[in-house]
Amino acid sequence: MNKINVKDHPILVQYRDTMTRILNSKYPLMNKNDIEKAVEFSIQKRFKDFNLSIQNKYIGKTVDMTALAMLDYIRNREPIITSYGTMFRKHDTVPNPMGKVIQSFLDLRKAQKKEMFKYPKGSEMFERWNLLQNLSKIDTNG
Repeated sequence: MNKINVKDHPILVQYRDTMTRILNSKYPLMNKNDIEKAVEFSIQKRFKDFNLSIQNKYIGKTVDMTALAMLDYIRNREPIITSYGTMFRKHDTVPNPMGKVIQSFLDLRKAQKKEMFKYPKGSEMFERWNLLQNLSKIDTNG
């Protein structure tokens, strides 16, 4: 990648500022300009914005991007990252599939109870709907 394009990238600006601040606090007698030059030299010498591929195994999609684009994604979306580099969406940002299943059982049970109370207690239809709503309750608790 072209170093001129990435020099002012927010990730590198933040890294540059953080490293300068840390080194300045560790070496307070050192000239701040010298610290800034050393950090800039380190970035220019060692930083490479390489290409990489991200695989989404759930939907079978692969996305090609650069390392800086990946860092932007992580900074903006704040995924949960495992020690092996697997990323997951945060729990509160995506509907829980099991929550939807449980809610469907609850909705079904509510409709069955409503139907049950249309019939006299002890009648065959009352008992039928009572059995169905009890089965939905078991499904919900299971």
